[in-house]
This record gives sequence, C-alpha cells and structure tokens, in this order.
Amino acid sequence: MIPIKPLNKKDFAKYGKIICQEKENEIFQVVMSEKEKTGWRIGYLVMGPGKADGLEAHPESYETFEPVSGTAVMLVAEEKTPDKIEAFLLDKPICINKKVWHGVSVLSEKCEIKIMENLEVESIYYKLEKPVEPGLA
Repeated sequence: MIPIKPLNKKDFAKYGKIICQEKENEIFQVVMSEKEKTGWRIGYLVMGPGKADGLEAHPESYETFEPVSGTAVMLVAEEKTPDKIEAFLLDKPICINKKVWHGVSVLSEKCEIKIMENLEVESIYYKLEKPVEPGLA
C-alpha cells in the first residue's frame, strides 16, 4: 500500500504545481503559461474506485486535474523512475509537469475531475508490476 500524503507545494514541486493564489492582494494571476502555440482542450473524467494498474505520461503537454466531486488520490512518479510512486490526496487543483508519470485512484464511490491539456496529446503508458492501492499510513 502506498501512503497518501497531503498535497503541499514543497512535496509536490518535482511533479507539478498546485493551482492557487500565489500573491496576496491580486485578484487575478497567471499561475502557469505555455509559450508554444498549441490548441487546448477541456476534459471531464468520471471514475469509480479500483486499484491502479498503470500510469501515463505526456512528453509535450502539461495536464491539470481539478477535483469537482468525490475523493481521489493522484499517483505520480518521476520520468526515470515510474515504479517509485507517491500518492497525494487530490483536494486542490493541480497541474502535472510534462513527462511526469501519473494516474488517479478513487477512494469514494464516484469521482469527477476537470482536466485541461493540449489539443493534441501524445500519451505513453507504463504497466505496473502489480496494481497499487493508496491508503492512509
């Protein structure tokens, strides 16, 4: 079982960014931007509970995961070490960096997550040796 960590800037930094207000007293802030001229798309993910048996990564696209309802855990691993998975409670919107292995594990009966990413997304997949289930340590 992989222990679930609280989502915080320091521990999550190597995988991506928490989408939040970074400067007080500013009502609008750009928290991330992409200089490449690509289109983008909004997706809506609906999942039920189950063990994760694989991860995916996108070499050329950032990807947001913005929780709408339910309880989910974000599974992440660095590009060169997909078997070294960390699990974070997905209770805030995040943006996953390019090339980061990631997956979602749902703890509630159903979970809904808004996703934003490039219009065209190359995905690579990694099959885990055995399914993983995050849990409280």
